[in-house]
Amino acid sequence: MDQPAGLQVDYVFRGVEHAVRVVVSGQVLELEVEDRMTADQWRGEFDASFIEDLTHKTGNFKQFNIFCNMLESALTQSSESVTLDLLTYTDLESLRNRKMGGRPGPLASRSAQLNSKRYLILIYSVEFDRWDEGLILGPR
Repeated sequence: MDQPAGLQVDYVFRGVEHAVRVVVSGQVLELEVEDRMTADQWRGEFDASFIEDLTHKTGNFKQFNIFCNMLESALTQSSESVTLDLLTYTDLESLRNRKMGGRPGPLASRSAQLNSKRYLILIYSVEFDRWDEGLILGPR
């Protein structure tokens, strides 16, 4: 996935088909996601140091090229160990509340602005371990 040409695939998130485009150019990862039903689009650009710092903070450091290869494997569904999810801020809050065992609290007044973003989650699951990494995509 080192060529700037990139990869574009259709991927189903939570029952909804999306077009996902990934371009790796040097040390920069560009992601675009489009909802096929609504034509809503989100985009993000991430450099190698951001990706490596993010993976380091989760305790599962991945070099930039390894992370990009994992993302490609998830998109092409060439590995059962790597999958993707696309979440809204509300989805993230619901997951957080479930993990904390609490009930959903009132949504912040910024929730409309936060819900305009999408959170692309790369999930790596093996028999006794699971690792999730999220990238924030803004509306286009």
